[in-house]
Amino acid sequence: MFTELENAFEAIAEAMKHAAGDCSASTASAEAERHGLLEQGDGKPSQLHVWERSEGGKTLRFQWRWYDQSKAFSIQPDMNILSLELREADGLLRSTEKRYED
Repeated sequence: MFTELENAFEAIAEAMKHAAGDCSASTASAEAERHGLLEQGDGKPSQLHVWERSEGGKTLRFQWRWYDQSKAFSIQPDMNILSLELREADGLLRSTEKRYED
């Protein structure tokens, strides 16, 4: 029997697949918020966005980060990385990652 955080992990992981296919993190971040994960940080534009929820000694963390792949005289799309982790104390219980370019 899955806990509420494990059910949230499954739903967010599925949303990450769709987000990568759509080349937009918004599908996954909306699903994370729907499952009670709160965005961390100061709200300023950043290359790293983190949502977290903790309960019963476990933490579910969704992260979206991106970086510019361009080099001199070579314009390239940005790489976007969506990652999801379920942790208990210092241990990693489950994780998944999806990538896309835009």
